[in-house]
Amino acid sequence: MSEALLTHWSGEPVAVLREAWRVPLVEAYARLGSTNDRARALAAEGCEPFTVVLAEEQTRGRGRGGAAWHSPARAGLWMSVVLRGDGSGPPLHLPLLVGLAAARAIEAAAAGLEVRLEWPNDLMVGGRKVGGVLCERAHYRVVVGVGINVQTPEGGFPQTLRARATSLEAVGGGRLSRNLLAGLVLKELRRLSDAHPTRLSAEALAELHARDALADRPVVTAQEGRGTARGLDPYGALLLERPDGSRVRVVAGSARLA
Repeated sequence: MSEALLTHWSGEPVAVLREAWRVPLVEAYARLGSTNDRARALAAEGCEPFTVVLAEEQTRGRGRGGAAWHSPARAGLWMSVVLRGDGSGPPLHLPLLVGLAAARAIEAAAAGLEVRLEWPNDLMVGGRKVGGVLCERAHYRVVVGVGINVQTPEGGFPQTLRARATSLEAVGGGRLSRNLLAGLVLKELRRLSDAHPTRLSAEALAELHARDALADRPVVTAQEGRGTARGLDPYGALLLERPDGSRVRVVAGSARLA
């Protein structure tokens, strides 16, 4: 473990947060390489589902494909949660469920914001990214990482991110409590992961369709090339319509607007 545990996080005793969130364990750090890495280590040790790892700052935060995730001190919610698993790794639909939980939580904490989801794992407000999700296998568990930009970092985002990234504060969310936001994410995550363990329900699919930032728009996918996004299937695949009218399922990689 690279850093000492904190007794308080974002102004609240960690023990109080654990009780309020009804989780078996909360570990909080001032500075950590990656909350997902620490959560994976705890999973390998046999920790209980809904064990939570928080960090004020990540020095090696990452997104899909190992991309660096900018995680400056006290600017966002950097959180990982251990969920049940079967040893086969995260199901394809899980990042969408986690994204849905995070979207609901943001809207509950910041009245007036509308969060959309960009397949497979980005949280968008006003066409710009406010957060992301990373799901990883962890022994016989699954670890889900959630990163949400709550405040704009001092000095702004790095130049490489400024055209696409934003924060909840910058898009009108006001001064948000990260404790409240984390608790809401956990509440929605518990509800969704328990109700839909193997595939997306019709209700979840309908909500995802309503939030789909790519629906019916030209996209470029890493797996299948160019086409038009036509929604999702119950297992979490992106449905891509090719120029000849045929459709394929995109199950890996990323997608972006063409």
